[in-house]
Amino acid sequence: MSDAPLGGRAMALPPGLVRAVARGVVAFLAADAPAIAGLGLAAGVAIATGHTVVAHGAAVLGLALVANAVHELGHVAAYRVLAPHGRVTLECGTLMARIRREPLPRRRDRLVTAAGPLAPLAASVAATPLVTVAPAEVIAGWVLGVAHAVSLALPTADRRAWRAAGPSPAERRAPTLGA
Repeated sequence: MSDAPLGGRAMALPPGLVRAVARGVVAFLAADAPAIAGLGLAAGVAIATGHTVVAHGAAVLGLALVANAVHELGHVAAYRVLAPHGRVTLECGTLMARIRREPLPRRRDRLVTAAGPLAPLAASVAATPLVTVAPAEVIAGWVLGVAHAVSLALPTADRRAWRAAGPSPAERRAPTLGA
């Protein structure tokens, strides 16, 4: 993972699950406010003028912003559950985000790593009952959720983090004596 800044703001997240996730939501809202406002305006104008396809398109683009936030907040939530007082910093900009955190034992590190890509998939599954009201958006949510989950197998920062997870002290083999 590169240490180069993303161009967004870095924010240390407080201890505790609810406080850390709430502060992360606020950070994403601040970072994405211009894009959210623009998409909301486009959707409103499209609906007012009878261009529903354009309104759905704006909503789907908005879902991409939401999926990005849910992905990173999935990492944050898992980290806060496993390390309630560990240091974690969230950097976010429009469609770009990452967390910096203290390493954990291998299994826990991998749980935190997997939680990010799986969070949008879980959110899209939870939104399935809305398919009768907003079918295009729900299907787009499924596609985004699957894409995030599949990203764990592709050459992404999450895949690199998965591979870099160090072994736990208990998993290290003791040196053998003799031949």
